[in-house]
Amino acid sequence: MRIGYRGAAVTQVTRRLVQVLVALTLVLPGVDCGRAAPPADTWTAVPQHMGDWQGRGDYTIGITSHSGQFRIRWQARPVADPADPPGRFRLTVHSAVSGRPLDEVIDQVGPGAGTIDYQEDPRQFNLMVASTDLDWSVAVDEMVLVRTPAPK
Repeated sequence: MRIGYRGAAVTQVTRRLVQVLVALTLVLPGVDCGRAAPPADTWTAVPQHMGDWQGRGDYTIGITSHSGQFRIRWQARPVADPADPPGRFRLTVHSAVSGRPLDEVIDQVGPGAGTIDYQEDPRQFNLMVASTDLDWSVAVDEMVLVRTPAPK
């Protein structure tokens, strides 16, 4: 009978020890031991130039985006006499793998310019330009996250 009694006592001590250890595990991370937490690194989105294109008429621009975030700067200028009917500039983002259109990001009638920020899953893209009676230019920058180490 002593063996059973002693085993029960050991089990109670073990159970109590586990309870204390669990309580300490929950409490200690919140205790400030006089040391400040080290400053965290910061992440900043920085544009990385992917290319410039210009032309007249339809054109396909193939790009590979590793972040899925890119900025498109565009401009459409008249080709003919301003008295002629205005031209049209459209830019559609397609998946380069499946070919399916993802989003029409620009549909401009007449001359114009602008900047579009686009976000999608990282992949290969085709930027499809459809233009009539307008000269166009497109510049693409990928937004890349750059880590800035915290000061020591």
